[in-house]
Amino acid sequence: MSYDITNECIVEEFLNNWFTYDELAQYLCIDIERVRNVLEGVDNKKLSEKIEHHKNLITEYYNTVKLNSRDDDQNDVITIADYIIQNHASIRETATAFGLGKTTISDKIHEKLPRADIIKYKEVFDVLMENKSFNTNNKLVIEQVLKCYLLLKEGLSSQEICNTLGIGRNVLQRNLTTRLRKIDAEKADEVKEILKENQLDGLTPFSKK
Repeated sequence: MSYDITNECIVEEFLNNWFTYDELAQYLCIDIERVRNVLEGVDNKKLSEKIEHHKNLITEYYNTVKLNSRDDDQNDVITIADYIIQNHASIRETATAFGLGKTTISDKIHEKLPRADIIKYKEVFDVLMENKSFNTNNKLVIEQVLKCYLLLKEGLSSQEICNTLGIGRNVLQRNLTTRLRKIDAEKADEVKEILKENQLDGLTPFSKK
């Protein structure tokens, strides 16, 4: 049973995260068929094209397709991407650092970076969307996040938590970071220390701003 997940919320969360349909359904605690019906039934042509473009980028990422050669412009894009990743910088902050306009930086990141290095694009995407996580006012969402926390405290690995709850790694990552901090900052600090100490299966702790 879902509580307040609107169709607009499903679209927004798909575009603001790096989830497959299945992972998005897990993330929002709703049925995958509803996710598919909403995302593939958008009437607005521009929005539909944006959804399709994002879906294609995710597919390319998981197929680990990368271009082997880069020209000077691509190298420039990689430099910008590395700055964003290393500094958890916003588009505005990056534009200031490189003396470029926000539109120029956004174009380089969203149009050119996927062609240069789709793996790095995903890292940049995660940084830029870090603060756009779904509001945790859904009972099922809160329950799932707290279960992740408790299982981590019990010493389970990330893969064991995923298997126990039937969720994907991306969902677990968001639950233990952005979502948990919105629910309980003290528990979020505990998780941060656990992840730092154990470097749990590649899961990254919070980055303080």
